[in-house]
Amino acid sequence: MASRLMQRCICLLATHQVSPLTVISRVRLAKVPCSMMTTTHGSTVSTLDNILDKEPVFTPYPWPQKVDQQIEKARSPEEILELLDGRHKLHHNHTAIMVIKLSRLLADKHQDRDLIIKDNRVQKLFHSVDKQVSSIWHGTLMSLLRSLYTLQLRENSRCLRSVEQEVRWRLRRVKYKNLVFLAETSIPYMQEQASKELLTELLMYLERRWTEIDDCRTVVTLMTKVGHLSEPLMGRLEDKHMLNKADSFTPLQLSNMILAFARLNFHPEQEEQFFSLVHKKLEPELANLSPILQVDVVWSLCVLQQVQEAQLQGVLCQEFHKQFLDSKFPQNQNICQKLVHINATAQLEHPKYIGPYLPLALPTGLPPPNLHRKMTPMQKDLQDIMKGWLGSEDKVRFGETTQYGWELDAELVLDVENQPLPMKNFIAPHLAQPTGTQPLPPGAKRLAFLRWEFPNFNSRSKDLLGRFVMARRHLQAAGLLVVDVPYYEWLELKSEWQKGAYLKDKMGKTVAEDLAK
Repeated sequence: MASRLMQRCICLLATHQVSPLTVISRVRLAKVPCSMMTTTHGSTVSTLDNILDKEPVFTPYPWPQKVDQQIEKARSPEEILELLDGRHKLHHNHTAIMVIKLSRLLADKHQDRDLIIKDNRVQKLFHSVDKQVSSIWHGTLMSLLRSLYTLQLRENSRCLRSVEQEVRWRLRRVKYKNLVFLAETSIPYMQEQASKELLTELLMYLERRWTEIDDCRTVVTLMTKVGHLSEPLMGRLEDKHMLNKADSFTPLQLSNMILAFARLNFHPEQEEQFFSLVHKKLEPELANLSPILQVDVVWSLCVLQQVQEAQLQGVLCQEFHKQFLDSKFPQNQNICQKLVHINATAQLEHPKYIGPYLPLALPTGLPPPNLHRKMTPMQKDLQDIMKGWLGSEDKVRFGETTQYGWELDAELVLDVENQPLPMKNFIAPHLAQPTGTQPLPPGAKRLAFLRWEFPNFNSRSKDLLGRFVMARRHLQAAGLLVVDVPYYEWLELKSEWQKGAYLKDKMGKTVAEDLAK
């Protein structure tokens, strides 16, 4: 680290424009013979140039070489590795560009990544990058880090850690667009690779230097890629850009911004004014967006409680939704799930909406949202505690899917004395496959337990993400009393007795709040 600091100081001294007196001072510090000091100004500078030529301290941008074209035209990893045979003159930046190209080729060709990474030539390439990392240009360095992440090197890889450290050194000095590129391409990898220090510093500089933002694309990128990690940045972007530049956003950029807001359940301070501009801008353009993006935008507006009836009608009409319902492709299941949520919004939150609606059979035909997911420890723990507490499985339902597209972790029916009742014969119109024939007894209440684990929350906060906020709203509007079980409270409970008492207490508070309304 000390040697790199010295290299930077030398580079700054070499490139700094100085007076002749300063030049003479440097010559003295360099122990230049006294005879040199008696020469004319021109000869002094000429002699100094000769000294600097012997040991260059500034890395110039080299002219394009033949090897640059060979790297660009390479169509296989082997063509890249052949350039390391010693016949080509490679400067400091070439090794980084070769790693970047290698990662792209491996991604495109679907070759055995692990086998190629173990190749001695690749290891030699990584070693060269490690030695020359301080001389790599800013933009190339950011792309290099992303390429190393995609190559899935081990966390203790010397090359990876060296590049990460170099990026941390430069975060203060690089252009803001380099920070945005790094955030756009590498944040998911940083979270997976346990690069928390780099991620923390990147967020810090994005927040501090936000005044350098000068285009709409950067605003949208930061809101979609970084917004869930930095509430201060979201607030600053709102203050400076959202209303001032709303007319400059393209329909696609505006759509991406709405999707980002919905994911975080972010509501601007000037919400009414902002969404007035949004509807004005999107109204003539919404139908021109791709069908999938149309569904995403309307679903996001449902999350934010800003959807209009005309927008609901546009995606719920048969001519539009049949292209998804008639398709057998698996990727359309997520879109169909969102259509069910939009349909639920129209039913539960827009009493004046008169249709159209989705076919009644659609929620029944969709697979449960968590069909292929493994049961989490918290989920299993919750079920075991409730079974032991109730003493009978006919008094509780687990994992049922509602006609509104949301899954219930557990469901109970309580009588007027707040005692659980057997549920089998009671009508359950809210389920995707309604059961039972008997109505609920007078004064009975239906409770839904919802388990909220870490991924359900906005990063670094206890605020639920937008889709889960909408789930709570829909279930409450359908007449269920929602009992929230967040992970940060559940993890503090050590014994089964504590967990059982906790669930009873949460249930009692929910019932009391309902009676107090």
